[in-house]
Amino acid sequence: MTIAALELNDQSLLIQAEDGALHAEPGFARLTWEGIVTGEEARAVAWREPQHVYNQYWCQLSQAPLPSRHRFARHHADIAFAQLRKLWLNAGSPQSLIVLAPGSFAREQLALLLGMVEALPSQTSAVIDSALGACADVEGDTLHVDLQMHQLVLTVCRPRSGSIRIVDQEIFPGLGMGHIQNSLARHISDLMIESYRFDPLHLSAAEQAIFDQIPHWLTRLRWEPDVSIKLPSEHGEHPCILRRDAIKALVGDRLASVRSFLHKWPSCSLLLSHTSAVLTALADEFAEAEVADQTAGTQRCLSHQAEILDQVDILYRVRELDRIEPDASEARIPEVNGERLATHLLCGDRALPLSKPISIRIGDNGPRMSGELDDGAALTVVMRNRSLETLHLAADATIPPTCRPGESIRVGGHELKLIRVRHD
Repeated sequence: MTIAALELNDQSLLIQAEDGALHAEPGFARLTWEGIVTGEEARAVAWREPQHVYNQYWCQLSQAPLPSRHRFARHHADIAFAQLRKLWLNAGSPQSLIVLAPGSFAREQLALLLGMVEALPSQTSAVIDSALGACADVEGDTLHVDLQMHQLVLTVCRPRSGSIRIVDQEIFPGLGMGHIQNSLARHISDLMIESYRFDPLHLSAAEQAIFDQIPHWLTRLRWEPDVSIKLPSEHGEHPCILRRDAIKALVGDRLASVRSFLHKWPSCSLLLSHTSAVLTALADEFAEAEVADQTAGTQRCLSHQAEILDQVDILYRVRELDRIEPDASEARIPEVNGERLATHLLCGDRALPLSKPISIRIGDNGPRMSGELDDGAALTVVMRNRSLETLHLAADATIPPTCRPGESIRVGGHELKLIRVRHD
């Protein structure tokens, strides 16, 4: 039986097949007279056509009627099913799914989701709390931070006596990536009005251009204290500077309620989901936190599916699991000069260091790498906390769960090799 792991975070819905192939896309959907378009294609017109684009159908998953009738969608569940089916098809139509669902999913929503999976047609082998999947092999109490599009979920996982379980969890509605982006957009608008008497948010094309770039700017602010930007207008380009400290101040007030939860668990290690990585730049509390790899949860579930499926009941979201120990095969992998990690990514005869973001574009002549953040790239990766972190993914890709010399990244039908460069 073929199986895949599906992680439900509407910032970046992710499905991973057994062969490691990934497909990820944001939780945006555009309703057209030809059908429902989901993912990046829908997000690219979300602020140009707000009346046709939806992005709350996962956090508000239900069969309540939409405000206006549409040929292909009666309710949010119809829209979510269209995206679920697309993800499933991109994973090769697996016969079974392990679903990693956030703690914000209500029981009624999970029941609806199980029905949607059955209609694909597929079957749900397990529903596991996303935080538990990411923390399956941690050594001590760990506070998992999961930033979604419209809310934030904090979960405390505790390993004890051969198992790991969730001991505390809180949901913070109104504190999601969408709210952070809206705050940044208003900040940019204020800067433009003050300097040029130009409000980009009054023009749909300019507003779309801002939101297209915000993920890129926020990622850059993780690595740089300020970012120079230019916004087009009918009178030419207007430059301005985004400063990390100013953006931190904008987000800081929203984090007041989060801080009270953090103070309850002062001894916990902090683990941020891939979609929460931006918080390392925007909140001092998370500045030194570990950021999980994009496939931390899905890869663990696939690698240890036999042990997991042996102890779950698909009718409920699993909140306690037996500890997952590293594979014996992993322990036998020899070290290279005392270190098992790659240092560079090789493409053709050119290698770039993994310590800084590497963007990969696919052209007519094959892949091309650049040592910068590029939102037009098929893939952007960086080495962080001794693992590969995906900063941007716009194409199907296969990324190794580890970062050892000799392994490969596959994207757009091309293979790039991980290597170790010695400086002696």
